[in-house]
Amino acid sequence: MSLYADGTFLDDAKLMLADFGITFTDSASNTFLAMVTDPSVTQALQAGGFLEQTSFTAKVAAATSAWTASDGRVGGSVAALSGGVAVSTLAIGKTASVANVGVRIVAVSHKPGSAWVILQLTTDTQ
Repeated sequence: MSLYADGTFLDDAKLMLADFGITFTDSASNTFLAMVTDPSVTQALQAGGFLEQTSFTAKVAAATSAWTASDGRVGGSVAALSGGVAVSTLAIGKTASVANVGVRIVAVSHKPGSAWVILQLTTDTQ
């Protein structure tokens, strides 16, 4: 028996999201429960002065179909993973909303067998 094959990691991820997840909405209005880090503020010197940007990391369950959390909330209104890669609405450059804060996806990662799709987000300043 393999931890990857029987879904143990993904089942645990879904339980954690049911307990601690907040709502993440992508650009197509699909909703997911996500684990989101505390914000991190960085400064970059741009033409005209410093630009402050707030960034977050969000983790959504690497589910291949829609799912409902144990408390009845929508865990994922659509799959987050298709063919081993994140769905197109979770691609780099797409906008989203986390707890009613507008963000832009700047990086996406998923390791084969992992229970998580990890998204690097920044506040949407465009």
